[in-house]
Amino acid sequence: MSHFQKSDSERVRIFCYLMIGGTAALFEWSLVYLFAVVLGWNYLFSTALAYLCSTVCHYIATNIFVFDSGVRYGKKKEFSLVLLVSTLGLVFNVLLMRLFVGAMGFGVMPSKVAASALVTIWNYCSRKKWIY
Repeated sequence: MSHFQKSDSERVRIFCYLMIGGTAALFEWSLVYLFAVVLGWNYLFSTALAYLCSTVCHYIATNIFVFDSGVRYGKKKEFSLVLLVSTLGLVFNVLLMRLFVGAMGFGVMPSKVAASALVTIWNYCSRKKWIY
C-alpha cells in the first residue's frame, strides 16, 4: 500500500485541512438537516449526533492527508487527545447553537454554518498546538 506524501508547507496543510473540513461540514450539515428538519428531532441532539459522525470521518481523513499521526504521542494518547479536543468542540458547537437558535432566534441551518466556522478555528489550532 502506498502512503500519501504530506506536504511540509503549512499553507498546503491548512488548505488540505479546510478542504477535508469543508467536506466534513457538508456531511455534518446534511445530517443536521436530516435529523432536525426532516425527522423533527431536537436541534441540540441533532447537532451533537451529526458532529460526532463527522468528527470520526474528519479524524481519519486528516490523519491521512494533513497531520502525521503517532509522531508526537503514541496512537492511544493521540486518539485520547483528539477525543478531548473534539468533545470540547462539541460543547462549543452545542453552546453556539443554543445561543444562535435558542436565545437569538436564528434558523437552525444558518446557525449551524456559523457554529461550524467558529469551531473549525478551535479544532485546527488545538490539534496543531497540542496533538500533532
